[in-house]
Amino acid sequence: MRVVTYNVLGLQGYPPGEALDAVGSFGSEAHLDHFTGVFAELDADILALEEGVTAPMMKGFAQRLGYHLATFASPTAYPGHLLSRYPILLSQTFSHFDPAVDVVPFSRTAGAALLDVDGERVWVIVIHLHPGDVAMREREAELLRVKLDELMRISPRALVLGDFNCDLDERLHGDLKGLGFANAMEAVGGGVQLTMDTVGIGGCRIDHIYASAVLAAGLHSAEVVRSPGFRHDGPQQSGLWVHSDHLPVVAELASGAA
Repeated sequence: MRVVTYNVLGLQGYPPGEALDAVGSFGSEAHLDHFTGVFAELDADILALEEGVTAPMMKGFAQRLGYHLATFASPTAYPGHLLSRYPILLSQTFSHFDPAVDVVPFSRTAGAALLDVDGERVWVIVIHLHPGDVAMREREAELLRVKLDELMRISPRALVLGDFNCDLDERLHGDLKGLGFANAMEAVGGGVQLTMDTVGIGGCRIDHIYASAVLAAGLHSAEVVRSPGFRHDGPQQSGLWVHSDHLPVVAELASGAA
């Protein structure tokens, strides 16, 4: 089972101007063809996307690639998506907007989908937390902990993945490890690596895949994708661009681990 998380910067490419000059206007056939190829290259069984696009556009990608699709609405402007080769039994969005509350429960997106993986139920939780407000991320971590308690009563098989927008010293990481989750890069990838690391971007380690204890036993490899098209060292020049300002994170679980 090959699992990938990828913040795709709204499918603009990076830098956005260079990308759209190269592949055509947003939503054009050339633009859609390009990112269909990007997703196909990742060859994921489970592909979580953050900072995504509209649900109809994602439906088009799912149809082109033959994936099941769950979309998680955002209370702001950052929808999340899950493309899966496994059937999706149900999905939930946690980032609802409540007009009676000043602060939204999740600032970007958060949701979960229950997959049928060869007869076993597996939760995939996709999150994208606030990039600058530590107190907001603390609230998001608390809400996620409550949701995980609920979900894992249904199935202990769970993956939490996405753009955490924080390094390893914040609460969300501690909570997940306290629940027995393993960080895939720490466990089998040689350590957590930069996931924003292309020219012109300060290095950050903010995109992660966590596997619950039942699934973590099957982890056998993990990596950050750094191949051409996903990152470059520069120098930045006209016509030089990459698919996103983030890099994909990949984890492989042994067959039957679910």
